[in-house]
Amino acid sequence: MLFKSLLSGGLIVEKSFLLLLVGGLLYACFQIVAPFIPSFIWALILTLSTWPYYQFISRKLGGREKTAAVIMTLLQLMIFVIPALYALEAVSTHLPRIDTVTEPVLEWIKGPPPNWLDEIPFIGEKLSDTWREGTFSSLISAEKIRSLATTTGSWILHSSASIALTAFNVLLAVLMSGFLYSHGELGASFALRFANRIGGEAGTAATRTAAVTVRAVSLGVIGTALIQALLSGIGFAIAGLPAASILGLLCFLLAVLQVGTAVVWIPAAAWLHHLDQDGFAVFTVAWGISINVMDNFVKPYFIGLSSPLPFLLIMIGVIGGLLAWGFVGIFLGTSLLAVAYSTFFSWLEAQEIK
Repeated sequence: MLFKSLLSGGLIVEKSFLLLLVGGLLYACFQIVAPFIPSFIWALILTLSTWPYYQFISRKLGGREKTAAVIMTLLQLMIFVIPALYALEAVSTHLPRIDTVTEPVLEWIKGPPPNWLDEIPFIGEKLSDTWREGTFSSLISAEKIRSLATTTGSWILHSSASIALTAFNVLLAVLMSGFLYSHGELGASFALRFANRIGGEAGTAATRTAAVTVRAVSLGVIGTALIQALLSGIGFAIAGLPAASILGLLCFLLAVLQVGTAVVWIPAAAWLHHLDQDGFAVFTVAWGISINVMDNFVKPYFIGLSSPLPFLLIMIGVIGGLLAWGFVGIFLGTSLLAVAYSTFFSWLEAQEIK
């Protein structure tokens, strides 16, 4: 009796077995490609962001797409990979000597508080008293910095495999972007067909919106970084700092990476104070803070020039994505909100038509 019931339900058994087989196959495929997903996401972002420049080079070369893809790949290697390798080498080389670099700052902290510290409203006198009591100098000492540098250096040496893997992922992302350039039209057609298969016209519209948003975010990140670098360079020149243009270029790179220009203007202000130029030191701090605050508003504005999202959602996507997933979250957060926004209104319009 049981055997007959199993035979009568043979169709269900076959479908269940087929679903298990397909599920196992998909899981195995995911395990294979999982290590390459971060690199592919970055390659996709790089390709979508720079696609107009690739098309421009391709037109100038008379439609030779593969040559244009090779040129774009080489340019990205020079822009992303080589500076990253130099930065890693510089950190490994100069980190053990950080105590000699920070010696003037430590001597400054051990001395009397600067006059401008008393002039800060509400907290100036308290900070000056704390400075005179030696609280700051006890928190920051040569021994502590030397210990931190030794620990960090040891960590870098022991983490060389992780650093090498990160460098490999960056290199792999650039190489993948070269492949996406040469097969971009085919990839875009596949993505649109897949989206249309899943969600119809709404899915196609959401896919186009995501691509436009990624390009808009790139414009926002790079455009804002250029403004920050230009204003920082002007501020450094006004303060009389040497190599103001180089410091501005460094601010551009740090702003693109979302590290922030404070890494540059805080040591610059400390150096100005060391030269007894307290007025310019205060100006550098105030100028740098205003530039960093401006970043939270200018970047969403630039993104909004090309993205269909409202300004408030763009700002939420940029800041929320950055907090959730780091630098890549700037792209993912805004793009996901754009897709959800487009899908929701497409569904709403379809309901109204019915």
